[in-house]
Order: sequence, then structure tokens, then C-alpha cells
Amino acid sequence: MNWKKLLPIAGIILLIYVLWRFDVGKIISVFTTINPFYIALSFLSLPLYVLVINFEWQILQRKQNIHVSYWYSLKNYFIGYFYGFITPGGFGNYLRALYLREESNTPLPKCISNIVTLNSIDLIALFIISSIGGIFLLGRYPYLLIISLVFLFTATAIFIFFLRQRKSKQLFERLLHTQIFQTIQRFMDDPMETFYEDLPRFRDLWLPFLISFVSYVIFFTELYLIGQLFGISVPYLTMFFMVAISATVAAIPISVHGVGTRDATLVALLSMYNISPEKSVSFTLFWFTVFWITPSIIGAFITLLENKKLPERKKKQIT
Repeated sequence: MNWKKLLPIAGIILLIYVLWRFDVGKIISVFTTINPFYIALSFLSLPLYVLVINFEWQILQRKQNIHVSYWYSLKNYFIGYFYGFITPGGFGNYLRALYLREESNTPLPKCISNIVTLNSIDLIALFIISSIGGIFLLGRYPYLLIISLVFLFTATAIFIFFLRQRKSKQLFERLLHTQIFQTIQRFMDDPMETFYEDLPRFRDLWLPFLISFVSYVIFFTELYLIGQLFGISVPYLTMFFMVAISATVAAIPISVHGVGTRDATLVALLSMYNISPEKSVSFTLFWFTVFWITPSIIGAFITLLENKKLPERKKKQIT
């Protein structure tokens, strides 16, 4: 039995268990009590978050001499959402590199390293916030700090290793020839050395890190406000760190974009404030809809449009 293929569905099984354990009827009733106007308004929280993240990506692109417009970069970000949504572990988001290469006429390995840098910065920023949250909730859940710190130190060590060309080149050559990147391999006709071309220095990363922190403050604040619609009356800082920790747990690649793991984590955390599981699950499902399903649908339409512009040979290889 291929456990690697079964592992990503563990979160879905966990979500089914969560829904089975609690009253699905009550979960549905939570949604029916919310004013549809506020439901629709909640979807407007997505653009602000994405616009800030895209600004961070533009800065990193400029650092590596990759030149595309802000508008194209934004479209490409949604393309990453789509491919990430339909692939295990979200690894499909690296297919953005193919579109980035076509638009910027930049070597593909260099485009991949640019996306690796962006994803690494965002993950490290998330784990730092989660670690602070672990300290904040230390009295009730001491193990959360340990988990967050392990994630933080691991991600930071890997990122530092990635920036050291001599030590990491051989490893990344092997990774780029694994099954995960099999679609990208077809286009790998540029020298591997370009993967490290114009890599930003540590001192060049402080602004992207700052913007990443700002984006998370916006994101988690929006989730706090959305939580109010579901009757989740928890102090702002507490809710802020709870969603940060649940987002960190959701980053574990045992589910499809944190489905199930995020829900179970938040149910446990919010129980500290006597929030019913039905409210917690309703909130996490809405969170998933607004910040994952919606941008993935937008990305699907953008991908269809952009594929029409690609050369016929490359379009067939991507699809």
C-alpha cells in the first residue's frame, strides 16, 4: 500500500470524523442565523490580504531581477492557488514558476527559487507568530509552544541551508527531479546554476519579512471579525493567536490544505472559552471557503485564460 498517496486524505477523514461527532444540523443552523449581507461582505476580506502578499512577492521578484507587472504577478498568485488546491500538499503552487518564466523571460530554476524564497518567508513569519501564541497559551496548552518552535527552527534551518549554494545545490537538483515536480521537469532546459542567481542577501529580506507579518496581522484580524458573525466571542489577542496556531497545524502535509487538522485544532482551542464545536467547525469551514476555495476558483478561470496565451506545446505539457 502506498502510504504517501493515502497520507494527504488523513485530514479529510479527520474532518468527516469531526462532522460525524458533532451535530451537522446545528452546524448548518449556525450559517442560517447570519445575515447574508455580512456573509457576502466577508468575501471582501480576501482582496486586501492578497494585495499585500503580492506586494511582498513583487519586492522579492525585483531583488532577483525578475520583472513582471504587479497585475500579472497578482494573476499568477491566483494561478498558484488553483494548482495548489488540486494537488496533494499544495505543491502545485510551484507551477506559477512556468507562467513567471514565460512573462519575464527568466530561467525557470531562478523563478522556482523566487517562489521558494517567498513561501519560506511566509512560513517562518507564521511560525514566529505561532510561537508567540504558544507562549500566550502556555498555561493551558504547553505543548503548542514546543510544536511551534520545532516548526520555526526547522523552517529557518532549511531556508538558511537553501541560501548556501554549495551545500544545497545537489539536494535541490534531486528534489527538482522527483515526482512532485514532474510537470516542471519538462521545461527544465536552463542550467541549475540559475537557481541561485541573484538570491537575496539576508539584509535584503527584512522588508519582505515585515510585509509578511503585516499580511498575517490583516489576515488574522479579518478572521477575528468573521468569527464574531459566528458568535465566537473571544478576546482579540487570544483569537489572533489561536487562528495562527491552527494555521500552523494546518501546514502539516497530512491533509488537503489543512482540512480537518485546522478544524480539530480550533475546536480544541476554542473550547477553552466554552465555544460550541458546531460554531467552531462552521467558522473553519467558512474560513476555508473564503480564503481557499474562492481564490482557487478565481485562479482556475485565470489559468484557462493564461493557458490560451502559452505556446501550444507548453500548454499541452502543463495540462
